[in-house]
Amino acid sequence: MQRRPKITWRRPLAVLFGLTVLLALDGSGLVRVGLGCAILHESGHALAYRALWGHWPELEVSPFGICLRLRGLPMTARQELLLAAAGPLANLLACAAVLLFMRGAGYSYGGYWFACCNLLVGGSNLLPLPGLDGWRIAGALHGLRRT
Repeated sequence: MQRRPKITWRRPLAVLFGLTVLLALDGSGLVRVGLGCAILHESGHALAYRALWGHWPELEVSPFGICLRLRGLPMTARQELLLAAAGPLANLLACAAVLLFMRGAGYSYGGYWFACCNLLVGGSNLLPLPGLDGWRIAGALHGLRRT
């Protein structure tokens, strides 16, 4: 039986208050586009998790964002590489898809906002800094090289 995804809220009032204020002050729409790109990024991780382990991961929503809870999950270097790369890959594929669509349908500011935001979210997560996907990818590649 497939289990439904579990969502854990950390400081839900702070999350909702922060989102309310940010969205109320978002005249340009940049926050909405950024939230969409972040959700797309985490969806890439969640789909990879589902493909690798056969069930949905537990998600944690906090004032700092959305992330998968992976504490204590035994992973091979290959699984960690696939899971870490799935989020940035989702953003980079969305960026490419929007740019290709706009090439045929016509360019728009909204399309550029979405493409650039996805490029920034996906690209910045590839930096090899602790806590980011690039750090996990580098560690997984190091683990694969050692085997």
